[in-house]
Amino acid sequence: MPRPVAVTISAAELLAPRLEQRIIPGLERVHRVLKAFGCPHERFASVLVVGTNGKGATAAWLASILCAHGVRTGLYTSPHLVRVEERIRVDGRTIDPADLARLVGELAPHPELSYFETLTVAALRHFAASAVQVAVLEAGLGGRWDAVNAVTPIVSLLTNVGTDHQGWLGPTRAHIAAEKAAALRGREAIVAAWDAEVEPAIRAHAEAPPSSVSEWAQVAFLAHGPDLETPSWGARQFVDREAPNLRGGRRAPLSGSRIAAAVESIQLEATLPLAGTHQLPNLRLALAGAAALAKHGVVPGLEHQPLLRGIEGVCWPGRLQWVEHEGRPLLLDGAHNREATLAVATALAEMGLGGRIDLLFSCLQDKPLAEMAAILAPRVSRVTVVALASPRAAPVAELAAAFPGAAVAADVAAALAAGDRSRPTLVTGSLYLVGEVLRLTGGLDG
Repeated sequence: MPRPVAVTISAAELLAPRLEQRIIPGLERVHRVLKAFGCPHERFASVLVVGTNGKGATAAWLASILCAHGVRTGLYTSPHLVRVEERIRVDGRTIDPADLARLVGELAPHPELSYFETLTVAALRHFAASAVQVAVLEAGLGGRWDAVNAVTPIVSLLTNVGTDHQGWLGPTRAHIAAEKAAALRGREAIVAAWDAEVEPAIRAHAEAPPSSVSEWAQVAFLAHGPDLETPSWGARQFVDREAPNLRGGRRAPLSGSRIAAAVESIQLEATLPLAGTHQLPNLRLALAGAAALAKHGVVPGLEHQPLLRGIEGVCWPGRLQWVEHEGRPLLLDGAHNREATLAVATALAEMGLGGRIDLLFSCLQDKPLAEMAAILAPRVSRVTVVALASPRAAPVAELAAAFPGAAVAADVAAALAAGDRSRPTLVTGSLYLVGEVLRLTGGLDG
């Protein structure tokens, strides 16, 4: 008699039904389930990273710095680009697909949990089982009801306050600041960027008295990388010159810029591994977070060489990342709101690419399409729009209307096959779009 064939169900398949669930504010569900599993989140120290933009880069940099100091570190980020397992890492290693499938499967008796809540519980259980010393947790929506707020952090970090998720967080930056500030808890709350519009709300709603990042760390730009100093353009030559990053694909020209950093009594110079001057505040906040953990004895004191390794060793793909597809250089960035799109526009100018790069664009329906189009259209040449494979995708007719004269592609593969392959193409508007491109290019392999 033949032996039965084992059927393996992936975490993505197990999670799929939860994508349709309506998000209900509140932490009661997560608290209840964590308690049922023995409160795994209480077995390690946590850092909570909230903000509109830059959360992931800040979290990744902090985790890299901690790992370089020999601290066993968990990292939880969202969304993923290609595989859901990307969201959960220990010392830089992605969770094994079988382990995540098991953890998600064990939550089947709790159908009340949303997609994000399920992954959050799975991540916290994995970190406890892996005996991490510190978990760095990136908030999702980043408000008071975000599932990661089920933990009590030692340190909480706020990157910035921009306009995103307004349907959940409020119509103005002041409203959004109040929601995000409610997540600022723990022994230290450090804010990277605030202004007159949002500072009163942050101070009023933060549980821990917030301090400015400038009290903890400094980062200064020293010199552009060699590609900016030699702005001669040849698409193929340009891409071939770029050093491969740790996850495949290629680095953008601004990676390789030199920066000076000061934290505690340490001063150092480092090569910036992530592209874009907008990454400097994220690095400064990560350094501040590491200093705060050291101040409270959660991690050992910071040292020069581990700091340097942590800064230069970070990997955060899909953000001004060059990849190549069938001879075409692609610049990928998941910018999906006004502020992030402005940062991309600045980077194009810094690279000397204004008006010399094509655009492949898509976004979700709740994003500021008109504002993003107004920023990008004057800075690119040929535009192609494509609908995302998501029930939340903006209709392709609306995308086309936002970019008069744009070509409409049936799917991402068709978009990449069309046009002049010798010209570089900016791919932006959504991390989901970037993920679809990376699936085709293999830019996360290796």
